[in-house]
Parts: sequence; structure tokens; C-alpha cells
Amino acid sequence: MGAAPAHVVEKKVKLVIDDSAVKESEIGRRGTTRNFVLVLIGIGLGLFAGFGVGSTGADRKQYNMAVRDGKDIYARINDVSKVLETARGHLRAATEASQGGAGKQAHVNYKAIEDLRAMERPFGANEFSRRRYLAFPTPVVDDLFEYYNNMNLLWDRFEILSTKIAGDRARESLDKSAKAAEELIATDYGMVVAKSGDTFVGGLVVVRPKPPEPGKEPKEGDPKLLLVSSRDGGREVDRTMFSGQEDFLEKNDNYVIMVDKGRSMGTLGGAANLFGQFRAEVVGAQALMDRTTEVQGRLLKELGKVAALQETSFF
Repeated sequence: MGAAPAHVVEKKVKLVIDDSAVKESEIGRRGTTRNFVLVLIGIGLGLFAGFGVGSTGADRKQYNMAVRDGKDIYARINDVSKVLETARGHLRAATEASQGGAGKQAHVNYKAIEDLRAMERPFGANEFSRRRYLAFPTPVVDDLFEYYNNMNLLWDRFEILSTKIAGDRARESLDKSAKAAEELIATDYGMVVAKSGDTFVGGLVVVRPKPPEPGKEPKEGDPKLLLVSSRDGGREVDRTMFSGQEDFLEKNDNYVIMVDKGRSMGTLGGAANLFGQFRAEVVGAQALMDRTTEVQGRLLKELGKVAALQETSFF
């Protein structure tokens, strides 16, 4: 018999799968992704917060610059107000001289006009440009530019007045015209109405108040009696000043209508026209001065509030 086969030894191979390395790798990748996302979120939040802080910072910077401009403008107008007050005094003197009145003769105050012309313009061409008005209420900005414009207009008027008195001949003509104007100012004029056919016509007359009769002082509400003549120094007749009486149409020859000399200066006396034009320039400048002074008062009050503001901190 043949030899028995050798004992066959069975060998088992056991596969051990160690996934620890895989798990650590996955965990690493997931952790890296998570950290990357967190970093991105952090950067985004940082940028957002930075933008907010930057924007707020820019606004604060603009506000602070506006406050500083407000302080500068307030100081500037406060200084200019002294100049305007000086000009106002000169112009008032010129205005009062041109008006004449009781016990005074209307004339040209040449020195006052010369003093006005000698004053330098308070503001330059770009005085209030490139300013920041964030801290200024809108009405204050409007007043500021009206004030600036009015000041330039005032100094333009001073130059116009100066040209009207330039030279000896101009002054001589003004003096003669002022004398004629004074005569007109000292004389009152009226108009008497008469009927000519189907129409009413008026005639210019010289009038003066009728002195009251001794022991007969006029009472309040009594009609005002006037003495009327066709020329200064002519024969006078009695008339009643018209003040709305209802019987005017039936008794028009009993009444006289007073003439507004201010509006009729050009018609009443050609010789007085030159002075009348000069006086109109002075009165116009005075009206503008009054308006400018009013605006200046508001500006100083409101800009004083702006100048009192405190600058804001960036932190």
C-alpha cells in the first residue's frame, strides 16, 4: 500500500481593517473645512463692522468739519458786523442830509459818500465757497447767501453814489438841484377839480394850511381848511382838503386833493430831478442796508448756536 498522505495544515488568513487612519483623515478634512468657513465668516463680519465704523467715522469727520466752518463763519460775520455798522452810520448821515425837513435844508453830504466809497468790500469773491453746511439749518444757509449778496450790492451802490458826486461840475449841479428840491419840499401842492363839458379836469395849485380864527380852534373831526393859490405868493382862496367826502362830485370846486410830492418830484420841478435821482439812490441804499442789518442779526444769533456745538469723537 502506498504511504499515507501527509497531514494538510490549513492556514487561515484574518484580515484586520484598521480604519483609524481613515477616520483621522476625514476628521482632518472636515475640521479644515469648518475652520475655513469660520475664517470666512470672521473676515466677512470684520469687513462689515469695519465698513460701519468707517462710514460712521466719515460722517463724524464731515460733521466736525462743518462745525469748524460754522465757528469760522460766525467769527467772520461778527467781524464784518463792525464794518457794516460803520457803513450804516455814514449812509444814515447821507440819507438824513438828503431829506431836509423842518429847520433843515436838503443837501448832499459829500463827506459821508466819500467815507462810504473809501471802505473796502468786506467779502471776497469766494468767501463762502467750499464750506460744509452739514451742521447748518437750511434757513441759516439761505440767510448767509442773502447776506453775502446784499453786502456786495451795498458796496455797488456806494460806488454808484460816488460817481454821482465825482468832479466839481457834478457837485455844483447837485447843489443847484438840491436847492430847487428844497423849495419843492417846503411847498405843498394840491389839485383842484373842475368840470369842462362832460369831463373833469384838474389844475395844480399851491396850498398851505389856513390859520384858525381867533377863539375858534378846530375840533377833532372837523374838515381841514386850506388856502389855495395858482402860484407861490399869488392870491389865495379858501378850499377844504378832500378826504373822501360824499358830495365831491356835486361840489368839486369846494375841495382840493393833496399831491404826493415824493411821487411827483419829476413832474413838479425839472431842476430838482438830478437831486431827486441822487436821493432815490441814497434811500434805496438805506432800505437795502436795513434789510442786510436784519439778516445779519438773525445770522449772528443762529450761527452762534452752531459755533457753540462740540466736535464728536471717533471712539
